[in-house]
Amino acid sequence: MVLAIAVAAIASFVFSAVLYGAPPVAAYVQRHSRPRPGVPVAAQMAAVLLRSVVAACLIAGLMQVADWDGLGPGALLGLALGALPAAILSGAIVHEGVPVPLAALHAFDWIAKLTLIGALIGLLG
Repeated sequence: MVLAIAVAAIASFVFSAVLYGAPPVAAYVQRHSRPRPGVPVAAQMAAVLLRSVVAACLIAGLMQVADWDGLGPGALLGLALGALPAAILSGAIVHEGVPVPLAALHAFDWIAKLTLIGALIGLLG
């Protein structure tokens, strides 16, 4: 299971790197985000990877407790868990004034990553 978690976390990290590294996405995020000053890029990337590890551990634990396995059940669990970041980001729109397209981008990133993590945990776990 440890290998499945590691593979899923790294794949999730790579997915986000590709998404946010795409020139139109990178330009949009740069225009509309306010990064926390003084946080080195290495620390930001480590935080992204750590969040992916936490998500992979959560999905692996839920799949194990439910006695589920396989790509399909894992992907569906990840997709279902995507409701959580979507709900949180809708709050950021309403209460913090985050632009809808920026929140939608972050929601897409998390929903896709959770689905990918679930699929990989289900397949490899």
